[in-house]
Amino acid sequence: MEIEQAFDLKRLFLGDVPLLFFLEIGFRTLVMYGYALLMLRLLGKRGQRQLSIFEFAIVIALGSAVGDPMLYPQVPLLHGMVTITVIVGLNKLLEWLVKNYEWVETFVEGTPTLLVQNGYLSSEQYGPRGIMAREELFAVLRNNKAAQLGQVKRAYMEQTGQISVFLYDRAEVKPGLPLIPPWDLSDFATYRAEEPVPEGGPFACWTCGFMVRYEDGEIFTLCPNCEHGKWTVATKEPLQAVKEERVAGHQGHF
Repeated sequence: MEIEQAFDLKRLFLGDVPLLFFLEIGFRTLVMYGYALLMLRLLGKRGQRQLSIFEFAIVIALGSAVGDPMLYPQVPLLHGMVTITVIVGLNKLLEWLVKNYEWVETFVEGTPTLLVQNGYLSSEQYGPRGIMAREELFAVLRNNKAAQLGQVKRAYMEQTGQISVFLYDRAEVKPGLPLIPPWDLSDFATYRAEEPVPEGGPFACWTCGFMVRYEDGEIFTLCPNCEHGKWTVATKEPLQAVKEERVAGHQGHF
């Protein structure tokens, strides 16, 4: 279409269709919206939870199938309705296949991804193609009442993108990498490989959280789990250090 005049308000707001077509748009929208609701109702509650990648693609396809007949006069309503029906039918077929064939479920839904195991990050998480940003994962763990990685037995990213967290019982908790943001800790010193250990005790790898006990006079090495060389003190109660520091700070004002 050739544009004769830029910023032509009539063309911008009304286009080149007769005014009566706006009533047709309203009718088209009503028909397609109602039919889409009917078809989505057939998907059941499964279609209302968080979506897998395949289901997300179905939603995109439904959006185009519903939207185009609403706006474009050259797209008949029946074309959109047939498209929606086929998409919903395919989804129901896929749902049946997922229930009856495990390999189909794995292909379509994927499998849960291990993020944390036994108090440290898995290779899927700390590697160069990590699943989540480090601070994003730590925020999720904090929301599940974990203050340090030694409290976390397992954490998985489910097929839906949700994070499932399993914590150790209190008696089983071991020292680990603090999950509290560094700027909120009173003493968050870090050490590099080949530096001397300042004081013997448990230390956590800054990258993956793997815990190693060093003795006085030893030299920090590369992490045996991820081969990175940055360490910090592992602790069972990182919040206690924050509390003590703040109490001491308040007392210093009197």
